[in-house]
Amino acid sequence: MTTRTIFILLVLLGQVNALYPQTTVRERIEQRRQQVEQASATPNIRKNQPDTNWEEVIADARWSRVIYRYIDLSKEANMPLYHPVTPTAGQRNLFTLIFRLLQEDRIRAYEYLDGREEFTEEYHIDFKGLVDRFNIYHETENGLISVNDADIPSNEVLGYYLKELYYFGSATSGFRVIPLALCPILFRQEEVASANTRYPLFWITYDELAPYTRRMPLMASPLNNSSRESVDDFFRKRTYEGEIYKTGTPGNRPISQYTTTPEEMKAEQERIEQELLDFEQLIRREAEVLSSPVPESNRRGNRRTADSSSSTSQTMRDRRY
Repeated sequence: MTTRTIFILLVLLGQVNALYPQTTVRERIEQRRQQVEQASATPNIRKNQPDTNWEEVIADARWSRVIYRYIDLSKEANMPLYHPVTPTAGQRNLFTLIFRLLQEDRIRAYEYLDGREEFTEEYHIDFKGLVDRFNIYHETENGLISVNDADIPSNEVLGYYLKELYYFGSATSGFRVIPLALCPILFRQEEVASANTRYPLFWITYDELAPYTRRMPLMASPLNNSSRESVDDFFRKRTYEGEIYKTGTPGNRPISQYTTTPEEMKAEQERIEQELLDFEQLIRREAEVLSSPVPESNRRGNRRTADSSSSTSQTMRDRRY
């Protein structure tokens, strides 16, 4: 190989490297450090948000019921939460948002416990413990954890558990349904298993997540790409499709534990859905009746009845005296 040929190859190699720069570990750590510094300069919404005590909300309600749903991201109605799997063109999916917020310590994650949720310091999971527990590839330098977008397991998070509160408020006399907490679910194939194993990752309170989901756009309709809403709208308007797997009961048992067949489980889910729908419709009908104006004829009739009653009462008083 001549000297001229070697020179040409070196020039071409330099052009390729210029077109496709390779970031080193140190460069990625430095990028992460800058991101953390930028995040720390931005007010932490979580620290500025007052804690909502839902126990007080429930205690003040005239009626309430806690419902747990499974949000399957393979269903068309829920797919906007799954895509894009890898951030692109300034867009990312819900789990990537949650993952980055945890990394920046803007929200907190809590242990997934069998049968209950504990949103206390005792059950708080730090970010390092999270990536270690679920074998998420990361690099650490000077105490900073760096995770590339491609290493966030968004493609494996195929569902969410959603904890909802249905309640009829005493103060407003209104019926409301609000999201209380979310639990991402990781599906990962084990070496010895043929099917994916379901791993609930952690619980996060929706109150902490809401300030960020309000600013996260979501394609509302696959038929109209210009129709957009926020992820918060998606949850507040109950646009999602989710089957009930548990209700708030003293035993806190999933439906699968007290039904014996898929048909029984489906029937129980439908029964609970119908109860919720019936109660909501009843409350709305009563609200409409109370807010509707009284017809003029009814008001005149009421006045005549009142006048007649007053006259009768006066006559009786006259008779007594």
